[in-house]
Amino acid sequence: MSSENKSADKSQESRREAWRRLRGIAKDIYAEYGGGEAYLRREREIFNPDMERRGAQIEEAMSCSTEKEVSKHET
Repeated sequence: MSSENKSADKSQESRREAWRRLRGIAKDIYAEYGGGEAYLRREREIFNPDMERRGAQIEEAMSCSTEKEVSKHET
């Protein structure tokens, strides 16, 4: 094996090792918020507090649309 290949192998291995060490680094932070999903949900709410209200409006509009389709077919 040439010295270039050995150097490339070491470089690739050091990158892999760096990722392995980073794995789970924020586990304790996310645990404080009840897990990663809860943390992301909270961040989204802070970023856009009207998101939940809009979601409810969309659901309501979708259910109204579905009810109209059903009533059309019933008559």
